[in-house]
Amino acid sequence: MGPYIQEKKNSNDKNYLKNISPVSVENVKGFAMFLNLPKFKDIGFFDENFFFYFEEIDLCRRLVNCHKKIYLAPNIKINHTGGQSHSESINKAMELSRNWHWMWSTFNYHKKYKGFVISFLIVFPKLCSAVFKIILYLLLMNREKKEIYYHRYSGLVNAIMGKSSWYRPKV
Repeated sequence: MGPYIQEKKNSNDKNYLKNISPVSVENVKGFAMFLNLPKFKDIGFFDENFFFYFEEIDLCRRLVNCHKKIYLAPNIKINHTGGQSHSESINKAMELSRNWHWMWSTFNYHKKYKGFVISFLIVFPKLCSAVFKIILYLLLMNREKKEIYYHRYSGLVNAIMGKSSWYRPKV
């Protein structure tokens, strides 16, 4: 089960007041999951192959595939501030890490359920975009943006090559 309002951008949304009964959904966000632990004996918990991102979507998908129910509780309100678990001094390192892991996890999640070829086709536009933006920001001499897109590219290439999620921020 998860809360209806999950991010600050939705904090003014009053729809949660219209329906207070839990609603069946396909997945909920991982930062605010309420788990009935005995129900997980059959499927396990989070897949440890996902270091960052998609771990909750994977868990929810496995629950749905085992005909288990996931509910959203419209009357529970949680504001997720995101990216606030670290000091501002390491924002850049965390941003690079987020970009690397988002792309790595995107490929690996799709590969787990759709196979290598379909996953490659799904991420290929993202790979092309990252290469284009690396070149663009290199020409524009915007080192910060170039670094971000290099990390996206690197995360994807590492995933495509079958490497584990090895990148950790330098803090």
